[in-house]
Amino acid sequence: MTPSNKIYAPNVYLFAFHLCNALESESNSPVEFASLWQKCDDILQTKLAVSSKFHDSYFHKNQEPFGSKVNLIDKSKVENRNSLAFAKEISVDNQPIPVKGFALPMRIDDSYALGLQIRIPEKNQGIKTPAVDVSIFEQFNPDNCLLPKFVQSYFGQTLLITAWLSAEQNEAAWKDSQFLKGLGKQCLEKLISGGENIPDFYREGELFGSPILEYDNPNQPDNYCHVIIWFFNSAITDDIWDETRYEDFMDLFLYRNKILRAYADSRKLYAVIREEYKQIGLDIDKTFQCLQRAQSQRRQSKGAGLNEEELEILGSQMIQMPPRAVKYARMVIDLQFCENTIAINAQNYQNKLNKISLDIKASKNYNDRNADLSFLSAFETQDCLRMQRQIQADLGYFKHGSGLLAQAIEAVRAVVAIEEADRDAELQATIQVVGSALGFVGIVASVAPYLIKQDPPDRKFYFPLSNIEIPSFILVLLISIGAGVFVWMSVWAIAQLKKILPKIKQRWPFR
Repeated sequence: MTPSNKIYAPNVYLFAFHLCNALESESNSPVEFASLWQKCDDILQTKLAVSSKFHDSYFHKNQEPFGSKVNLIDKSKVENRNSLAFAKEISVDNQPIPVKGFALPMRIDDSYALGLQIRIPEKNQGIKTPAVDVSIFEQFNPDNCLLPKFVQSYFGQTLLITAWLSAEQNEAAWKDSQFLKGLGKQCLEKLISGGENIPDFYREGELFGSPILEYDNPNQPDNYCHVIIWFFNSAITDDIWDETRYEDFMDLFLYRNKILRAYADSRKLYAVIREEYKQIGLDIDKTFQCLQRAQSQRRQSKGAGLNEEELEILGSQMIQMPPRAVKYARMVIDLQFCENTIAINAQNYQNKLNKISLDIKASKNYNDRNADLSFLSAFETQDCLRMQRQIQADLGYFKHGSGLLAQAIEAVRAVVAIEEADRDAELQATIQVVGSALGFVGIVASVAPYLIKQDPPDRKFYFPLSNIEIPSFILVLLISIGAGVFVWMSVWAIAQLKKILPKIKQRWPFR
């Protein structure tokens, strides 16, 4: 069998992260998802068919110890270990092969973290275990139980595969730069089966003296799967990769997945805000088109204002715009919160890398090449920077929407206020005209009888072109109405003259 498809002491590590103490206001609260610990039990018992189960081996929420990073295992129930161990045997080429592993539940700040390891040990009862075909990963991940679709962790997950290379494989890698990529692809295709989306190759490098490959599909958040394949070919790598580094990597992957979760949330927010921003623009344009038509009609109708329908539309806009502005501002704030989350976790990520580098350099057993963490730091220096710049660009664009809404609200409020003032002025003028007319009518009505009585007793009045006599009270009434109409028309004419006089002066100024 060719050396390209056999590996020694393969390991699969699952790092999955879930939010604890979820906010009730979150629409996608993790409370709706299955517990991370229950998922681990399902993997152990149902998929891997081992007897180990968390059960009461971890602290319940009200029994969790204090601290920013704590192990939730009750050591007294797991033989004073830091994790829940399990073991079983599988048959490979009619030969029994031991499979071992552990499950580690932790709380790191506001998150739960699950570390799950499945491996074939390097030795069994002091005897070196044989190299196995890459198809072994099918048995490590039955029914794709280690993939995000099954685990459903809130902050996502990372799968880390490690395996030792043989001397023949090292030589092949030295001769062919594509050899390790081919071997990594074989491992990945065996690990992920059944037509699931296999992540794309993303980058390669070296870590702690051994080659490492990364597979990712960051542009597909719904099918996101992050896998790292690390081929050991140096004893130094095995020496550095100890329990301390394991917990450091758990922190690193937590920060990484929080960043990716925040960025994925920002893309969803971006789509919603963009649509709202577009709709705001259309609604504002529609409102001001209505105002322009009203203004045109006002000019054509010599001062006619908004009709009742137009005024009702503007009034409705005044009611709807303020809550809409608040909702829009909140979405922009949520987008800014995503940016802050990325910045905070990117700094945490870099601080952890600095600590790892200092720890390695503090030991006299390693050189600078062994302490080179550029493969890991690329995520913070390249990916995080790109995400932050994208969100900053979005914020710079969308922040104009709040100002646009505020200006539109003020403009509509001003137009409505002007219209109401004009209507109040017209009402006052009408009242003045009617009042003047009625007052004059009253005066005439009270004086008219005296005028009529002074006429000769035989003096009579007739309707024009007829012999019909006009009674005295009818005559008084007609005189009063006529006087009222005359006064009303006079006052109205004076008011209209006051309106058009400034326009006349503008057209034909007198010097």
